[in-house]
Amino acid sequence: MRNVRVAILDDEMSNIEILKRVVLSCENVEVVWIADNLDDALVNIEKEKVDVIFMDIQMPPYTSFELLPKIPKIDFEIVFVTAYQEYAIRALKMAAMDYILKPIKSSDIIAAIEKVRNKQNKYGEISGLIKNYFTNSPENFSKIVVHVADGYDIVDISKIMYIEALDSYSKLKLTGNISYVASKSLKDFEELLTEKGFYRVHKSYLINIRHMIKIVKGVGASIIMTDGASVPISARKKDVFFEELKGVISF
Repeated sequence: MRNVRVAILDDEMSNIEILKRVVLSCENVEVVWIADNLDDALVNIEKEKVDVIFMDIQMPPYTSFELLPKIPKIDFEIVFVTAYQEYAIRALKMAAMDYILKPIKSSDIIAAIEKVRNKQNKYGEISGLIKNYFTNSPENFSKIVVHVADGYDIVDISKIMYIEALDSYSKLKLTGNISYVASKSLKDFEELLTEKGFYRVHKSYLINIRHMIKIVKGVGASIIMTDGASVPISARKKDVFFEELKGVISF
């Protein structure tokens, strides 16, 4: 069993004690450092290599998001800890990072430790995307993270042709006959990708307009995508969609 080196960043001593107690109850886990402010955390990050930081988001008068751009290289994972659902949502918009909502539950901490221990992907890859997301304008990101059976895949959004709703899940169809089933809803992807050239043409479909090769007008309007798939355009969306496309392409 691989050893996991842990750090804790939180400005509340009660939370630090809970995290430390539960983390140390896990087998082969070491708490390398603890900090209650961003400055000390930055010093420790530069001095001591860890596998994961349990990081409180709200650190008055700052948030820990302000720490990420100051870290030269993120080669560890981050588990955000927050009492505020909106912060968790913000952190997960770009990449499906682990997060723990306060009040802290032992089971959540243990589950996070095991995810880090069993992680197949290179450490810091997802955290690096998070850093990039909060350092730059949100519209500048070009990749998203998708859960897969053995960890995460980093997906270039330019290769996503369309996304199909599957109840509370979504199916991403990429070029090269690659597909993913993601735990995010189609609404989540719509909010994330609309500014990146994606359009919700139907209650069940979000398309990348760069991958359209034909528009079929008429009663049963549809869009033919680069893989040959026919994506329906809902009657409610049709007129608005055609009108908006006139500002982008001629047809």
